[in-house]
Amino acid sequence: FRRSALAEVGYWSPDMITEDIDISWKLQLRHWSIFFEPRALCWILMPETLKGLWKQRLRWAQGGAEVFLVNMRRLAAWEYRRMWPLYWEFTLSTTWAFAYAMSVVLFVLGYLVPMPEDLQIHSLFPPAFTGLMLGVVCLVQFLVSLLIERRYEKGIAGSLFWVIWFPVVYWMLSLFTTLVAFPKVMLKRQRARARWVSPDRGIGRI
Repeated sequence: FRRSALAEVGYWSPDMITEDIDISWKLQLRHWSIFFEPRALCWILMPETLKGLWKQRLRWAQGGAEVFLVNMRRLAAWEYRRMWPLYWEFTLSTTWAFAYAMSVVLFVLGYLVPMPEDLQIHSLFPPAFTGLMLGVVCLVQFLVSLLIERRYEKGIAGSLFWVIWFPVVYWMLSLFTTLVAFPKVMLKRQRARARWVSPDRGIGRI
């Protein structure tokens, strides 16, 4: 980051649980540009258990919700139009999570009690055409990502078999973390200093 940019936006917010999402939004709202640098190298420790992964992704979901709710009203202004795609992506993703959860509830209730026809959910899986369209879009995304990454990582095409399972795992994980994190942020009475403890990342065995 350019130091003058950080100084201009007031550095990191002490009450945000995800400092990277917070600073990225603050910079872009002040019309600074942020770019992805694939050649950057850094040391990282990832969670090694499902519990650690859940805690990490839940914190990310909570941080995204905090930043979104704090800046939601500002984004309506024309001067922040560059942020509109990000705003709608987050809005649609969150709406999808709660809509899917409601579909599951109605699906289960349909087996327990009589339900009106317009509220009955007969299947939790997408129709054939929708499922095929999602599959094609995912494959196109995978191919584009492979074309980009092959310049930096040789032999990455061999990972394609494992990559195709990513949407299922990622979408389900995002679904559950959104359902837990968003109400948690909405029901928070006041903003306090953010604190978090790094989950299982194998540090004790180094």
